[in-house]
Amino acid sequence: MNSPQTDHSRDNKAHPDKTHAAANKVRLVLLSLLGVASVVVIAYAMGLLTLGFGHTEGQKYQTRGKLEAICDVVVQRPLDGLDQPFETSKLSLPVVIDFDEMTGAYAGEYAISLNRKGTLHVNGDKLEIVRQAMFKRYGLSIQGEYAELDRKTHEFRQWLDLGNEKHLYLMNGKCHRKDNAPF
Repeated sequence: MNSPQTDHSRDNKAHPDKTHAAANKVRLVLLSLLGVASVVVIAYAMGLLTLGFGHTEGQKYQTRGKLEAICDVVVQRPLDGLDQPFETSKLSLPVVIDFDEMTGAYAGEYAISLNRKGTLHVNGDKLEIVRQAMFKRYGLSIQGEYAELDRKTHEFRQWLDLGNEKHLYLMNGKCHRKDNAPF
């Protein structure tokens, strides 16, 4: 009497081409999936592809490389003190965000320059550039310099931290990318 194992081994021996062909198809499918996954990972790492986890369809933001924008802002600067009317002017300024180094810089009032970059904090739609400071202006001790770019509304704001939850807002306006890509 033959056991069931013997019967299966006879079937495999009788049809070795079918077993070999099925194994080759499985290998081909697995290699294809591995190839596609590799291409996606490489494209994501190079910044050519954003996967948009946690964002709605309209909120696919750049997360790697450099983001360069031009911001048209209104500058309000105190002249001799905070008690007098502020001088107001319009200015176009560059903003550079480096996601790889987590730094940022901008030109303008109390600029955080490319030579002395600020630290980048990413919080959803908002990119905040921060640089701690300690200097005197307008009879006050300045604790830090801040700038914020809202990627959803394209708004830019810059302010000085005066301590005790007080801020002196100096610039606000709208930004656009040089290449018209989304933020």
